[in-house]
Amino acid sequence: MLQSWKEVLPGDHYRVQADGQLHSFDQRVITCLYQPLIGIEAASMYFTLWQEIDDSEEFLTHHHLMGTMNVSLDRILSARKKLEAIGLLQTLKKKAASPGQFLYRLEPPLTPDLFFKDGFLNLFLYRQIGPREYKKLSLQFADVPVQIDSYEDVSAHFDDVFESISTSESVDETIAAQSPGSWKARAEAPKISFSNAFDFKKLDMLLSDAILSEDALTDEVKLSIEKLAFVYQMDPYDMSRALQAAALHTGTVDIEKLRKEVRDFYLLEHGPDEMPALYERTQPQEEREIKDIEPQNEEEQLIAWYERNSPYQLLEALGRGSKPAAPDLRLIENLMFDTKLNPGVVNVLIDYISKVNDHNLNKSFVEKVAAQWARANVRTVRQAMTYAREEQRKREQQKPASSARSTKRPYRKTSQNEHHEVVPEWMKNQSQQEKQPSSNDDEVKQRAKWLEDYLNSI
Repeated sequence: MLQSWKEVLPGDHYRVQADGQLHSFDQRVITCLYQPLIGIEAASMYFTLWQEIDDSEEFLTHHHLMGTMNVSLDRILSARKKLEAIGLLQTLKKKAASPGQFLYRLEPPLTPDLFFKDGFLNLFLYRQIGPREYKKLSLQFADVPVQIDSYEDVSAHFDDVFESISTSESVDETIAAQSPGSWKARAEAPKISFSNAFDFKKLDMLLSDAILSEDALTDEVKLSIEKLAFVYQMDPYDMSRALQAAALHTGTVDIEKLRKEVRDFYLLEHGPDEMPALYERTQPQEEREIKDIEPQNEEEQLIAWYERNSPYQLLEALGRGSKPAAPDLRLIENLMFDTKLNPGVVNVLIDYISKVNDHNLNKSFVEKVAAQWARANVRTVRQAMTYAREEQRKREQQKPASSARSTKRPYRKTSQNEHHEVVPEWMKNQSQQEKQPSSNDDEVKQRAKWLEDYLNSI
């Protein structure tokens, strides 16, 4: 669970401020376009804070917010982080204040036009709601022009209605023109930022000066590169190829052309029916067990590894550093989209099946186990490991029956290369481990070496 007390306490104060003017139409945009991405609680928090803008001359407490939303502080913190990540909220904390003082600045959402042209958030939305609902939403927000060829403009001009006042009746124009202060205006939606920065230094080394000018990588182009690299999992080498193709004849980067080149490159690699991997690539913070503490034993070390790494990284580890095969990536992506299993849970599932099935990710076997875990609402890595142990126990119980059947057919020869299932140490029966508490030094070193080799293969 999320340890909210490390970041915010119920007694901490906050006040709300809007970055510019928010309009009623923004509510519709957030409900229809953002809520499928951030969830109902994050959207509810945004609307709740919106209503408290006028009340924020005095500080409110987070205990008040907990009561207003009827949710725990952990869930409020989780919703807040989603709003921050997607660009709808900026959180500022006053230094050395006791109790803590927070300033929540609500940011306006993107307009529908910018959202559907974003090339990033719109892809997340497409993956989340599917092509049918996506098309329905895009039509709902579409700007359908009215044919005005058969109309004429009969609007009145300013001087047709109003008259100028005489100089003697006017106020001091100098005072009016120099009135101090600032007034509310519509602010631009902030740019989305990434904690894992794209390696632009390596990208610069791969680009040809003959194709791209020095100032071609503007801030806008760099932001687009970061988004596209995140969505399509592109490294600097592949991105350099797409950039040079987009700027081949002009020497400048057209963002739309760059998006097309990246999409074409992705489709060439993965097939025409594939969408990029848009799932959360590591276990969500609120579902992690090993956070801010050191693992105390081998099992906790494995839990921490499964939580901190993505299924993509697990496939790389299983392949000893080689790039994961496209069919395996498609299997995992479809698995996570259909079953909604967390990435850490999928790590346990894939690692388990790979080890007991001779490194073969049989599609039907994987989907069968995933469906069972989804029905059981397996959310954490430890739960997944418990279910994996139970699955292995059932497989072990089926072995005597199969052995008995084999004795009835003595003519069948046993292969010298008969497959033996290999399972991780954590999957072994816990009761056996309890019965053998006194392992010798060689066994301890062997297990430690196995774990070290496993972790070093990442």
